[in-house]
Order: sequence, then structure tokens, then C-alpha cells
Amino acid sequence: MPDLTYKEKMTIRLMRNKRAGLKPASQADIARRFELSRMYVNAVIAESQKGPKSDEWRKKFAAYAGIE
Repeated sequence: MPDLTYKEKMTIRLMRNKRAGLKPASQADIARRFELSRMYVNAVIAESQKGPKSDEWRKKFAAYAGIE
């Protein structure tokens, strides 16, 4: 199985959480938790937002979603 991108991993985790009734179940849940805009969260997850700050946010989002 090929390596999954960050976006694919996050999408799978959010879908699993939604089915299980856990948070975060959407990017909007992540945005509310970290008090960020949904558009910014989407850009960070899609990896279209570059730089050290975005990398740090990706780590925080992954920890919150239970990926790593």
C-alpha cells in the first residue's frame, strides 16, 4: 500500500471519528478547537499553506485527531 498524504490520513481519521461519534469529526471542529478559520485549517491540511508555522499546525491537528 502506498504512503498516504497528510490530507488523506486526516480525511480518513475524520471519517472514522464521525462514524464513532468522536471529536474532531470535521475540519470545522479543528478550526473551533484552535480558534482558526475553516479556510486556514483547510489550506494547512491540504498542504497548500507552507512554512514552519504550518508544519507546527499540522502536528497539532494530527495530535488532536489522533493520527500520531
